[in-house]
Amino acid sequence: MENITIGYVLHILRAILFGVAVGYSMSFFFRYFKPITENLLGGKRINVDLWWWSGIVISVILGILVMLILL
Repeated sequence: MENITIGYVLHILRAILFGVAVGYSMSFFFRYFKPITENLLGGKRINVDLWWWSGIVISVILGILVMLILL
């Protein structure tokens, strides 16, 4: 009975850590993609706060989604 519980806890922990890793990597993607996006928009400046918080929200949502897929 203990092996099933330990295995289940490890499975959940692996899913959570993978979700955090995906979210963290996506946050770096959004950080370095901003200049490319501004160039594609014809040089228009994007508000830094809007870009930062939208990147964080998308990263967290994708991280949670990946975690739930692994469960």
